[in-house]
Amino acid sequence: MYLESSKDILYLVLAFSILWFTAFVCWALYYVITILRDASNAVSEIRDRINAIDDAVRTVREKVEASLGSFGIAAAGMKMLGSYLAKRKEKVVEKAERVAEKVKKKVGKMKRKLEEEMEDESEDMM
Repeated sequence: MYLESSKDILYLVLAFSILWFTAFVCWALYYVITILRDASNAVSEIRDRINAIDDAVRTVREKVEASLGSFGIAAAGMKMLGSYLAKRKEKVVEKAERVAEKVKKKVGKMKRKLEEEMEDESEDMM
């Protein structure tokens, strides 16, 4: 391959630039996908733990209600505790969903930014 003019050098430099830009975009997408996967795993782990806690509380509440049938005050207290924990669980689930939404929004912004940069690069090449 002989370089006969400066245009050939320009094409060679543009080819290498596109190659490096493509490698950077692939690298960035890999990290965005990794972040999304980790966020999804974290949210599912939180949900699993909340469900386990909910099952344990429900089991304890049922056993206490059955054994304390004659102790009305204690049973009422346990019911209140169970309802409090159920409300707390709902709040935690809502918070986890809000965090997941925020992560999705940030990733969407990053994706749009990358697309804009890619468009800018393609416009600059032309």
